[in-house]
Amino acid sequence: MLHPRQIIIVAALFLTPASFVGQWGEARAAGKEVPVVAALCDALGSQVGVRPAYRRVKKAKDGTVTILGLTTEGQGEKADITPGLTLSVERIALTGITVEPDGDFDVAEAKLTNVIVFTDEESETPGALRLPEVTVSHLLLKPSGEAAPSPGAIIPLAPFAGTITAENGVVSAGGLSLQVGSIHAGWHGDPDTGLGQIDFRLENIRYPASAIRRSDPSGVVLALIGGGDLIFDLWGMGVMTAGGGTFDSALSARSLGKLRLSGRFAGRSTGLIASAPAYSQSDAIIPSPKLSPMTVSRLSVRFEDQSITGKILTMLAAERSVGTEVIIEEAAGAVQQALADVQNARLVEQIMAALKSYLAAPKSVTLTAEPAPPAPVNSVIERAIADPASLLGQFPVSVSAND
Repeated sequence: MLHPRQIIIVAALFLTPASFVGQWGEARAAGKEVPVVAALCDALGSQVGVRPAYRRVKKAKDGTVTILGLTTEGQGEKADITPGLTLSVERIALTGITVEPDGDFDVAEAKLTNVIVFTDEESETPGALRLPEVTVSHLLLKPSGEAAPSPGAIIPLAPFAGTITAENGVVSAGGLSLQVGSIHAGWHGDPDTGLGQIDFRLENIRYPASAIRRSDPSGVVLALIGGGDLIFDLWGMGVMTAGGGTFDSALSARSLGKLRLSGRFAGRSTGLIASAPAYSQSDAIIPSPKLSPMTVSRLSVRFEDQSITGKILTMLAAERSVGTEVIIEEAAGAVQQALADVQNARLVEQIMAALKSYLAAPKSVTLTAEPAPPAPVNSVIERAIADPASLLGQFPVSVSAND
């Protein structure tokens, strides 16, 4: 696993010759910075929180612009800023550059080589992402000085891209390294209002068997998943219109089960849409809870079993030399006790019926909430994180199994 400090050292070896920061500053002061490069650096700065520097820029006869040795390492110190992310890219090649009537740049393709993004060691979630190559199509960039803030996107330039693809990535966090086979994200819509459709896929995310064995020497977990690597896939999509929209996402562990989250947005205020140029595409699709007036009118959480429930029931029954029906009855009793403080008798009865039906023949279990009136996204998220059970009392909720 690449530790954040090791990543800094590796990045420094090929990105930070002793003179590069000074050369970059002189080029800008002399007005020599290539306009599309300035726009790209502004876009990255709006993402990371500090504008990057680079070693040099090359321009080819066919119009291709290549940026070498781009990094934000050390740039925050000059501006007395402590960014949450640090970015290093060995090489960026921009091809098919055109200028739109409004002055924006449309880059047909941007290819980033040896991309490293890592968070600060003192952050709540220190970690790193390394991608050998990232390809961005139809990269839209505002002229220098006009880029709107777009914090939160971990993949460089994602909020400004038509599509973005990458393969063979490595995510390191908490002493663990996960391999990511492929990443794909696409955006189709109005870049000014943020209305449109977004989709993403992360496939072949591997949690190595060796790491599972270290964390569970008993071998129980490995036995449940079949003894090999645990392989995940993550996908999602969202559609947003002025009157509302829908979203759907899922995290699946192959051959074990799938957790799905979907729902409906009730809409955004017309005042926010009118001022949309001040917001980034990523803010408009799934905004930061603190900034967004987005409300949700329906939220559904669904688990689709592929084998894991039956395996767990069989394992627990074998350990105690009892039938699985005993384990099911005990589980139902424990849930009944946990729901003792819920005042909605109809809901408790519904939950218990769904639980027994699911455990008897595991297929799926679904929890659906339909706030009336629609609830702000931030309140739903905060409550779900702090006290999930409280949602049962705040919103109309239904529970079903095997439907």
